[in-house]
This record gives sequence, C-alpha cells and structure tokens, in this order.
Amino acid sequence: MTFTEEQIKQLVDSLNVKTAREVIRISLSVGENLILTDSKLGGLPYIPKDGTLPTTSQGEPLFMLAQINCEQLPENSLYPKKGLLQFWIACDEYYGADFGNCCQNDTKRICYFPEIQESLPIAYIKELYTKISTSKREIDNIFTRENALELPFNPNQSLALGFEKSVEGISYADVHFDDEMQKIWEAAFSEEFPGLWGLPEEVLKVFYKYLSNGAGHKIGGYPDFAQYDPREDDNFHDTLLLQIESEWNEQYSVMFGDAGVANFFINREDLAHCKFDEVLYNWDCG
Repeated sequence: MTFTEEQIKQLVDSLNVKTAREVIRISLSVGENLILTDSKLGGLPYIPKDGTLPTTSQGEPLFMLAQINCEQLPENSLYPKKGLLQFWIACDEYYGADFGNCCQNDTKRICYFPEIQESLPIAYIKELYTKISTSKREIDNIFTRENALELPFNPNQSLALGFEKSVEGISYADVHFDDEMQKIWEAAFSEEFPGLWGLPEEVLKVFYKYLSNGAGHKIGGYPDFAQYDPREDDNFHDTLLLQIESEWNEQYSVMFGDAGVANFFINREDLAHCKFDEVLYNWDCG
C-alpha cells in the first residue's frame, strides 16, 4: 500500500481529534522574588505551621521537585481549583523512584494542601532542609554546594513555572497509541494497523512529522518516554498528573539521568477526589 503525505496528515488529524485531551504546558524560568506558596520547581517548599518535612521510613528527608499552586493555573478541569500540590522525591541514585513498585510512598510523596494557611518560618524550613543524612553525603548545607546531592535539580534554585492551556492528541509513546490508531486505520483502509514499526521507513518518517511525541513539561495530555510506557498492563493510571523533562542552559539544569523524562500518573477518579496515595512515579532516559 502506498500513501501520500496528505493521506498520512489526514489520518493523524483524525487521530488527534478523536483522542484530544486538555493539557497545561509548563515553561521554566529563573525565579525571582518567589514566595513559599508560588508554583515552582525546586527551592523552598511551603510547609504548614503544624507540619514537617516529608521523610523516608529511614528518617531521611525528601526534596521538593515541584510545587503547583492550583490558583495560579489557567482555568482547567484537571487539577483542584485551589490549594497546593507538591511532588517530593528522595536523594538517591534513582531520584526516589522504585521501578519494582512505582506507586510506593516511601521515597516519593505527593502532598496536597487544600487550604493555604500560616506556614513554618522560612528560616526554620531552610534549617529542616539542610539536615541531610551523613550516610548519604558529607555536607553541612545543601544550599552551599550545587552538585553534592543525587537529585535531578539544584535545590538551591527556584525555577518559576509558567502555564499555558492547550489541547493535544495521543502521543506515539502512549501505551494506547496502537489501539487508537487501529480504529482510525481500519475506518480508512478496512485492514489492521501494522504498528508504526511495521510501516516502511519512508512512511514512518512522514508519520513522525505529524504525530505528537508527548514531549515537554506539562500537566495532563499524553506522556513522553525515553524508552517505553510502564503502564503496559495498567489501565488504572490513566491521567498524567505531571511530566518534567530534562532541560538545561546557562542559567539552570534539570536532568533525569542522561537527558531523561519523569512522569507522574494518577487515576482520574482519584484526582477528582484529591486522593494522591496511588500515584505512579517513573522516569527513564536513553
């Protein structure tokens, strides 16, 4: 079977319409004058007056990867309308991920504060944040040495998050891509979709020109992976709660392994009920 580029574009357009999902794209910039409750990547977290720093079962502190102030998001049907959602990970060689148990809440934690109340004093939060186990690193203060910890970001630096609402179709990395493409393909050609890897190389190149790869920092939409979707037999984690890509320049660096990507997935009903104890955390790199 031969294809024109216009035919391929029409197939992808149909696929994107059928699988369209709301997405909030995130941009990073060096944060200036950010307060504790602002949306940010890295930096000092909001901790309520009666709260404390999340720790592992061994008592070692977790580090805040990202904080989303829901009131700073554009109007959306994904996140709660108010409150703070925080993503915490451990300082270890896997950045808090447990690839055999991706939903564990020991070395990763998702914390939701429905109401923003009085926080612990900033000086005290900073003091808590410097109590690193000496078994991990011989270091007195994480805010004086940028590269002393096994983290994908510099905890000494707050990156501001910018948000833009959009819509996107399914990415070819998504575990459900073949199933969705099969419906479009069968309607067009009355035969089974051979899979992207079953297409001739020159046809595949044109498909990649129009298909979404899911890349970018985002909330919602469809994921990107450096290797493969870990949800192969998992229909429960159907919503992308947060995705952070590796990004680096002269001003900052966010790096998961060798230019990898981190994904947090949740069940849409759990998200609607602000239930964050079954979030799947995965990252991979090339």
